[in-house]
Amino acid sequence: MLLLVMERAAVLEAARRTGMALAACILPSIVLPLGAAILLGLPLAPVYGLIASAFLIEYGAIPIGIGLGLPAAYVFCAATAVEAGIFLGIYGILDAIGRTSNRVAGLLARIHAIATRSRMFDRYGILGLFPCEILIGVYICAPVSWLFGWSGVRSFGITMAGYIVAAAITTLATLGAIRLFLS
Repeated sequence: MLLLVMERAAVLEAARRTGMALAACILPSIVLPLGAAILLGLPLAPVYGLIASAFLIEYGAIPIGIGLGLPAAYVFCAATAVEAGIFLGIYGILDAIGRTSNRVAGLLARIHAIATRSRMFDRYGILGLFPCEILIGVYICAPVSWLFGWSGVRSFGITMAGYIVAAAITTLATLGAIRLFLS
């Protein structure tokens, strides 16, 4: 009987953590861009297109949003919010699994022990998230940072810094290309 109570408690804890992770994903990636669009009086159809494309192609969605007629500053902020939501959601779900499953927690402990053998990797490995975000994207950065047991806050900050650099370059290049074609 005690085993069933413990299993039920673990399931409830996993469900609670997963729900929090999904909320951490939905709030910045869907609610914030839609709320800002409504407050700014922007048409919702292009906003939906921007959000959907940001989930699929990350900062590659910026030219799509600008091409759909949305203001560049809004597109930059909305795409960044979607990216933040993706990272928080993935990291949160993986963290929920790692904290509620003994088998996964053991795997994480073994991986972390291997990763910390190299002092350089232990100290500077997290900085690899910056170029990883630019070249590969958030769908790899969040699981890698969770797998190696890096701080979620630091991983989020470094990943978002890489995204903001890539998104800013993409926004400026898109605006420059539009000016070139229109002149």
